[in-house]
Amino acid sequence: MTENLIISLDSSSGISLQAQIRQSIVELILNHSVLPGDKLPSSRMLSQQLKVSRNTVILAYQALVNNGYLQPRQRSGYVVSYDAPTTRLVDTPGVSEVSSNVVSRGVVDWAAKLVQSCSYIRPVQKPVNWREYHYPFVYGQVDDELFSHSEWRDCARQALGMRNFSTMVGDFGQHDDPMLVNYICSRSLPRRGIKARPEEILVTLGAQNALYLVAQLLVNSSKHVVLESPTYPDLRDILLQRTNSITGLPVDSGGLILDEGVLCSADLVFITPSHQCPTTHTMSATRRRQLLDMAARHDLLIIEDDYEFEMNFLESPTPALKAQDTDGRVIYVGSLSKSVFPGLRLGYMVAPESLIQQARALRHLILRHPPGHAQRTLAYFMALGHYDAQIRRLRRHLAQRRRVLQSAIDAEGFFSHTAAHFGGTSFWVSGPDWLDSRILAERAMKDGVLIEAGDAFFDDEAPLLNYFRLAYSAISSERIPEGVARLAAVMRTLKP
Repeated sequence: MTENLIISLDSSSGISLQAQIRQSIVELILNHSVLPGDKLPSSRMLSQQLKVSRNTVILAYQALVNNGYLQPRQRSGYVVSYDAPTTRLVDTPGVSEVSSNVVSRGVVDWAAKLVQSCSYIRPVQKPVNWREYHYPFVYGQVDDELFSHSEWRDCARQALGMRNFSTMVGDFGQHDDPMLVNYICSRSLPRRGIKARPEEILVTLGAQNALYLVAQLLVNSSKHVVLESPTYPDLRDILLQRTNSITGLPVDSGGLILDEGVLCSADLVFITPSHQCPTTHTMSATRRRQLLDMAARHDLLIIEDDYEFEMNFLESPTPALKAQDTDGRVIYVGSLSKSVFPGLRLGYMVAPESLIQQARALRHLILRHPPGHAQRTLAYFMALGHYDAQIRRLRRHLAQRRRVLQSAIDAEGFFSHTAAHFGGTSFWVSGPDWLDSRILAERAMKDGVLIEAGDAFFDDEAPLLNYFRLAYSAISSERIPEGVARLAAVMRTLKP
């Protein structure tokens, strides 16, 4: 009998104690520290040794029995199974020798092998460990305390239930979860004034996946594309893979400034009318009507990215541009990740059925379909009312944080900002003309403050360096004033 198992538990690791016990025992078996037939300590003895509940140990042992590592012995507890894997995967004999011989003949020149370079891509940088910073004004991240973990777990369990299991674990092929599509049709789209049939909807891996599919299907080197300036960096980089004929039109407080001289020769315009990225301006009703009229006159397609439309807590948002589209010229892109959590990576696009069929076929080649479990879990999350409750909770907290951030910025008087009139999760901030926000971001990080430099949102030939984005979705109200004060202090040290 193995009297004592060398197991150390870390209550701050984020991994359950039961899971840590299972992992430790598996590691001991793989290391041959315990051998097939060896008896393990009783659940009572091990629980006393580890200072955990006996039930935690029993559940860990039972899970190992289910996985074939242990087997129960009547009136004798548990022993290591004779069928348990006791060897690790090892290198195939001779492989290392072959590898060394290959290296000696020369290293592969991968730069010469590449048929396309992605080195031009300039995404907005976000530290993976952003939670370790006290003042994270980072966009697109979520405060864990604002999300109901228990409700999501309940929905995930339901999705794994026997009633859903055969459907969820199967290969959807080119199809989507009908339950999720139904709730997009009946809940999400009507809130934006959009009516659509299931055949006109495609579930994607976030809004960016939808933008990529659109670019692949509708843009090539002969097409002229119009973007907002500044704009979403990843969209610009997606389009640069397809064409160099890209024109940026400026935005003001009324959204995209329409230039018919430019738009008349364009094939597509990509736009964020309800919440311009990154300035947060909303396109006026007059300009929306004018844009639709120009699109009809010049056979122009419009791709509407309607991100953050759920984050309206100041006043009702304007209807989507797609809601006013009578010609089928607007392709609508929505995100579900922004409202739930970014790691969910689920979004959708709405377009005429013929285009959706093409997008569905292309998606099939790239990834077949978004994971079934994520789709069905989100469908339950919406069906049981948790999604609406999540939105209300976010709006309440974001409204408070926005007020605090507004006051903190105004109190410093060192920079100005724009913010969506209906809410959102960020401010687009401009500093003095001499400011380089890239240097500011680097220096502020050393003081625990994270911001997003704004240069990536502009054309790389003439970026405006004094702009940056302050988001308030991932920072508590209590920390905002001190974070802004520290940021302003760092900025003053940079003044020439």
